[in-house]
Amino acid sequence: MFEKEWPVLLVDDEPDVLAVSRVAMRSFRVDGRPIKLYTAASKAEAIDLLTTSLGGQLFPYLAVAFIDVVMETETAGLELCEFIRERQQNRLTQLYIRTGQPGVAPERSVIDRYDINGYFLKTELTEDKLYSLVKAGVRQFDFTNTALSEYQFVTRLIVASDSRASLDRELHAFAPVLPLDGAGNPTHDVQMRVGLTVGDWVPTPVGYTPDEVLAERDRLLGRGLRPLDGEGDGYVVDGNDLLIKVAATDAHDEAFHVANFAAPPNTGYVLLVRQFTKAVAALARRADTPASPPVLAG
Repeated sequence: MFEKEWPVLLVDDEPDVLAVSRVAMRSFRVDGRPIKLYTAASKAEAIDLLTTSLGGQLFPYLAVAFIDVVMETETAGLELCEFIRERQQNRLTQLYIRTGQPGVAPERSVIDRYDINGYFLKTELTEDKLYSLVKAGVRQFDFTNTALSEYQFVTRLIVASDSRASLDRELHAFAPVLPLDGAGNPTHDVQMRVGLTVGDWVPTPVGYTPDEVLAERDRLLGRGLRPLDGEGDGYVVDGNDLLIKVAATDAHDEAFHVANFAAPPNTGYVLLVRQFTKAVAALARRADTPASPPVLAG
């Protein structure tokens, strides 16, 4: 959700195919953000990109790849898929095989063996078809990547939930789930501001001051909540700004999540953030609850 553009890779040894694809994709946008296109004319060039410009520290950065089968060898494209899935352990990037020689790599065996997301003849890929594949692939990548990031983060919070101070440190360390360089700076063009309130507690935010979190919460509340259920949870989207409200329950206090993104957040992200906010609120309650003394055997 934080990238200002979506990285897409085209791998093909035919210059005309790359040129036509560049022209077709130059105006593509997904959820308000443009495509950033990378191209490679061989498996070797693609691997170089995947280990440098398109590399991610904790999670894959590349959203979608279109890969030709026959390049420097008859199976170069399949070997590239294997590199991505097995060597890089990348199961998130959406891989589409494009081939002009379907007999070299039969569709069913390729899909099963190389864990690819689609298989198409080059003659099938019109501009409209290419657009629909890019859009579907980017959205699937983004949702899965976000869900895994938040799952990993909640797992870290559970370990740190012995006190609010420990939770605060982990919450403020949210930024490292993004691709970072050795100095701790984002390696790609990202935009992120995130803040939380749980009851009267305002954990250290990222990109906001605590006062700005409260002001943004109140501003967005003034625009009116859209209900998420009948229990009081709701949300507001105002341009690129998001507010999630989680109503108080027996398990946690009322909580709010405010964020600013590179583009308007989609419905899938709203639902993920709601569950994340519920988890943080419940862990804050757990941190407030003294541990029971051990029971000694009589």
